[in-house]
Amino acid sequence: MAKQNVYVVQFGTGASINLLPLAAGQLYSRLRIDEAVTSRYDLPEIIFQRPRDPKAFASELENVAVIGFSCFLWNVNVSLQAARAVRERFPEALIVLGGPSIPKDPTYSTELIQKNPSIDVICCGEGEDVFATLCRRHGEGGSFRDIPGIIIHDRSGGAIHRTDAEQVPALECLPSPYLDGTFDSIYTKYRDEFTGIIWETNRGCPYRCAYCTWGNLPSNRIREKPIEQVRDEVEWIGRNGIKYIAMSDANFGIRDRDVDVAQLLAECKSRYGVPDFISVSWVKNSHENVLRIADILNCCGIGFRVTLSLQSLNDNVLKAIKRSNIKRSAYERIRDVYHRERLFSYTELILALPEESSESFLDGIEESLSDRIYDQLYVYPCLLFPNTTFASPEYRKRHGIESALVRNRYTKNKEQGQVNEQVEIVIGTKAMPRDDWRDTFVLTYYTLALHDSRLAFFILQYLKRECGVRTTDLVTFVRNGALSGDYPILERSFRKMSRTAEKVQSEAQSPLIEPDAFDGIPFDPPEGIFLDLMMEKGQFYCEIFSLVVSYLTDQGIDVDTDQLRDLFRFQDAVMAHPDGPGSETLRLEYNWVEYFGFAFHMPGSELIEQDGVYRVVDSHPCHGDPLRYLAGHFDVRGVPAFNQLFDEAGHMVFPLMRMRDGDAQVDFCVESASAVS
Repeated sequence: MAKQNVYVVQFGTGASINLLPLAAGQLYSRLRIDEAVTSRYDLPEIIFQRPRDPKAFASELENVAVIGFSCFLWNVNVSLQAARAVRERFPEALIVLGGPSIPKDPTYSTELIQKNPSIDVICCGEGEDVFATLCRRHGEGGSFRDIPGIIIHDRSGGAIHRTDAEQVPALECLPSPYLDGTFDSIYTKYRDEFTGIIWETNRGCPYRCAYCTWGNLPSNRIREKPIEQVRDEVEWIGRNGIKYIAMSDANFGIRDRDVDVAQLLAECKSRYGVPDFISVSWVKNSHENVLRIADILNCCGIGFRVTLSLQSLNDNVLKAIKRSNIKRSAYERIRDVYHRERLFSYTELILALPEESSESFLDGIEESLSDRIYDQLYVYPCLLFPNTTFASPEYRKRHGIESALVRNRYTKNKEQGQVNEQVEIVIGTKAMPRDDWRDTFVLTYYTLALHDSRLAFFILQYLKRECGVRTTDLVTFVRNGALSGDYPILERSFRKMSRTAEKVQSEAQSPLIEPDAFDGIPFDPPEGIFLDLMMEKGQFYCEIFSLVVSYLTDQGIDVDTDQLRDLFRFQDAVMAHPDGPGSETLRLEYNWVEYFGFAFHMPGSELIEQDGVYRVVDSHPCHGDPLRYLAGHFDVRGVPAFNQLFDEAGHMVFPLMRMRDGDAQVDFCVESASAVS
């Protein structure tokens, strides 16, 4: 008689980034070493491909005894629909759900089970040992009541029972799916479908941030995988040519051992030529190890970005979210060190945290805008993740949190599949009511479109340095002026941003924006607006020039309009466009290239009249094709879409950055900077 099957499922995003399913791999590896499971059941290969039709998915399964779904933000709805289809076809199967996006809170988990009665068990913890035990007990016909870390749904009577908390497994006792053959088979078979891997070297987070699932785990103790296992997994990464690694460690750099891990990756890069890039959640309140790791990665050519996580600059907000930021003075020292090391970094803020008003948030934006090309400011909408303090009914009530379940789309990805996923987003709080949220959304993301996408970066830096103009104040003025009807390009883009904010609140629309000329591809709001304005950049600069002059006049600030026009010529010329440079020759009356040296962490210069003639070169000519523009100028996040300027002697003078090459300082252009971004 054929054995029944135990299936392990972790559906991917269906977008352009699909990574080896680590959670499913860990579960599968644990099952493989359990003789009581393998003697009774067969283990078909892990299922990771996102189905377009969950019923068709269930029809392809055979003789299901147990099926476990590992659920994340990108696959909850499709997993629930697949579970219902499995129940219809295999009524006696044990259906188990787990993962960070399945709620464990009694209120929400009960509601989930009532709406999805096909669920038999929810795993509340890390799950490897628990899932193996469930499979054994199911085969034996035994009770689950003494298995810790689960929520049991009695299908016959509808009762729900919660067991004691799971004892977290010892990582040294868990097998590795990278080393036991689990991933060898599916990576060999489906190599072209994967863009990289998820990889962990430890588990646990010592912080208790209210908005984060890590902060609500039963144990905040950091547990490390054996270094021998980590070393062997790095060897697997090299042998299999893995170019991209998404590290799932909560605070990489928090332990000295993480420096050794970085060195292993560097040795892998030297030997195998991979990885090319690692995405990292860095340690929050320290920088010594981060700089050591960054130096190692920088020298061997592994790309990365350094995060400076603040989330808010308001002390009342930080208290409400249980966040302990480093002192601002220390933050500035760290950022200055990153500048000196020519490391690309970004600061994170979250829109609409509890106790954050529109005024305090825009003040935080203003303070966080950097005058260096190396820095960006990322502003994330406040999401309410399951299993966080934020999402609890008590917390929502205390802070007047209003939310909407919006469509979960992926930036730079056209729609894939038929099953839409959702994410819960904050659209108003007691401190930032709904109307204020919309205004703050518009002003924040428009500011980033102009400043951090670099479309008006040099203009804004000049106005701040020479005239004391706050960028957010100017953007507010520009918005009000744009709606007067005399500025069609600006008016259209502001109305588009406003409609997006309104539809997030009223129609559960995603906050992503589709720029008009880019084939329906969605982008984060600043990038989407930047691309819309870029396609009309000649008219855009005319309109914003007029409004800048009006603002300065309104504020009683004397302005040399000839100097300002020259600055606008410079800003326009350095921004790459799908059609190429407007002119191959740029004539300037002021020394803007030298003046803005500070933006590249070089000695700046006093602004003086100085005639200059430059040749303008697009390093990635697109011949009018917007999609080629994305590939050539917009592929590496944070690297500006700049043209190159060459002086009359043929030397490239813009954009210049410096990186260490041994003891020498070597100038290089932003095109080369993607290796360290």
